[in-house]
Amino acid sequence: MSQGFRESVSERVSSAISDHGEGAFGRWLLLAPALIVLLALLYLPTLFILRESVLTDAGTSLAYYGQIVADAYYQSVAVRTVKVALVVTVIDFALGFPLAYAAVRGGRLLGGVIVIATLAPLSVDLVIRTYGWYILLGRGGLVTNVLVVLGVGSQSHQPQLLFNTTGIIIGLVQVLLPFMVFPIMTILHTIPREYEEAARNLGANRFGVFLRILLPLSLPGIAAGMLLVFTNSIAAYVTPAILGGSTQTLATKITGIFTTSNDWGLGSALAMLLVVVAVLVIVGYQRAMENAGGSVGGTGGEH
Repeated sequence: MSQGFRESVSERVSSAISDHGEGAFGRWLLLAPALIVLLALLYLPTLFILRESVLTDAGTSLAYYGQIVADAYYQSVAVRTVKVALVVTVIDFALGFPLAYAAVRGGRLLGGVIVIATLAPLSVDLVIRTYGWYILLGRGGLVTNVLVVLGVGSQSHQPQLLFNTTGIIIGLVQVLLPFMVFPIMTILHTIPREYEEAARNLGANRFGVFLRILLPLSLPGIAAGMLLVFTNSIAAYVTPAILGGSTQTLATKITGIFTTSNDWGLGSALAMLLVVVAVLVIVGYQRAMENAGGSVGGTGGEH
């Protein structure tokens, strides 16, 4: 592609934006590059998976979806996946909110340490981090030895933390914790410290300040963090595959179907189930934020 052609295209696009920038055409023109990328990398592959999930030898059918609904095994895998995502989300909130609060209110030094400690694991490849947990949680590992010292189990009967749901949850909690901490940190920076001081002066204890001041005002950040953690949990593959062993989640089962049995129809139907769950969660999040918008952040006291 010549330099003159690129300059000509750039001039035409700039001219069109300047001429129509205030109208609907100009807005769509500005959005066009992002929409093309989304169409090519997200929507078209999803439509392809949807097409594969309804195609059978007999033509278009919902047979694969019927198989999933009727088979108790696939039901148990789906339920386990959602349960793991919910537990990981709750634990990450319980860990993430105090960390975010300490980072924002604890001073520059403590805040910097928490931010670095939260970000540092992201610089290490996910597979390496997960295998680190594989060593820590395995028989004779640091975590199991500490639990034995604390009286949980014995050397001959050490706690089983690998190849089960517990191992998956532990790994995902650590992997996804930053996705909870940073949205909450962002919203806590917008809440003046004076609100907490006023509540304490009026007799509220720390739990009351959290329940009546911090929790309502930080709800958008909490909801965003929960959304990120939950959607990443239900779609996680590496951590469940390494730490879960034969304990399957939807992501590991879908991968196994595609790579071993080569059953594209069934695998695509399970993949669409994941998409539906994610869409429902996102829609629920948007509705909850719209309903809470009138009473959160002081924008609608009449509600």
